Parts: sequence; structure tokens; C-alpha cells
Amino acid sequence: MIRNIFGFIRLAPLALFLVIAIVGLFAVLIGSLAGSVEVTEFGKLAAGGGALGFFGWLCLPVLVRAF
Repeated sequence: MIRNIFGFIRLAPLALFLVIAIVGLFAVLIGSLAGSVEVTEFGKLAAGGGALGFFGWLCLPVLVRAF
């Protein structure tokens, strides 16, 4: 039971950041097709932040074990 909870805590941020990155990419696509600069810029920010969070959380165990 506890192992399942720890597994969820470990993988839930990865899924959340990945969803944010994908939604940001769709916002960029829709904003650029509609000609809205504000939506495009917000989508870029969301996609970049989601990708940064995803890869940061993915590499966190490696960084923790290095120190």
C-alpha cells in the first residue's frame, strides 16, 4: 500500500508537467493559427515551463544521488 503511494508521488509530477507541456503546445498552435500574440506567448511559456519541470523532475533522482 505504501509502495503504491510512493510510486504515485514519484510519477504524478511527471504526468502533470507532461500534460502542461502538451497543452502549451496546443495553445501555441491555436494562437498562431488565430493570429493571437497573447495566446501564443502564453502557450510558449506553458510549454517551456512544462518541459523544464518534466526533465527537471526526471533528472532529480540522479542529482540527489550525486551529492
